Amino acid sequence: MLLRYISCGLLSLAGGAAWRFTLSPNAVGIVTAFAGIFFLLLGFLVGGIYWYAHDLRVRKRTPELMPDERLVFSFVVFVMMPFTVLALIGVIWLLSLLIGVH
Repeated sequence: MLLRYISCGLLSLAGGAAWRFTLSPNAVGIVTAFAGIFFLLLGFLVGGIYWYAHDLRVRKRTPELMPDERLVFSFVVFVMMPFTVLALIGVIWLLSLLIGVH
């Protein structure tokens, strides 16, 4: 599990660094702040989907090596949580745009 957290975290940091050093403008506004958060969470989400797909492949070959609990844990922690955080931040971002926070 530690390897999964580390690999997802490294993908997340790589996504954030790629955003910061390539696409990010000098002045950070409300739109660019969301984009930075999006790239950070996207790295974690991509890593989580990869690890979940890996677990499904292992389960398909040898079901006794991958219990149901581990599949559910992998899906919830590595796929649903980053997606939920991203969706929540997206809703907050949209509300801030509607309210007109600058």
